[in-house]
Amino acid sequence: MGVRAILRAYIFLLLLEVCVPCFGFRLVAPGVSDDVHSYTDSRFSVFAKRRKSARILVTLECTEARKLGLPPSRYYTSKNKVNTPERLELMKYNKYLRRHTLHKEIK
Repeated sequence: MGVRAILRAYIFLLLLEVCVPCFGFRLVAPGVSDDVHSYTDSRFSVFAKRRKSARILVTLECTEARKLGLPPSRYYTSKNKVNTPERLELMKYNKYLRRHTLHKEIK
């Protein structure tokens, strides 16, 4: 292997190290456990493994419109189930009642 090829491979690995974590991937070498970041050289092949996301999609529904028998206003958003294990409750605008009302997370 020439000096240029080694330098090119080194730059590629440095770029891979910087860019890959931005997209939620980790470098994993064969034979190395998943929880350890592995720094690879030319002896190992590089695999990208996707991290499991902690974010889930939730539906927020107006509580006041349901009590009045009007069509409920619904919002769809995402939440981090690790940081927010309990159900979300937010003040959101209800276009049927024309004011801000309490919206709770529903299944």
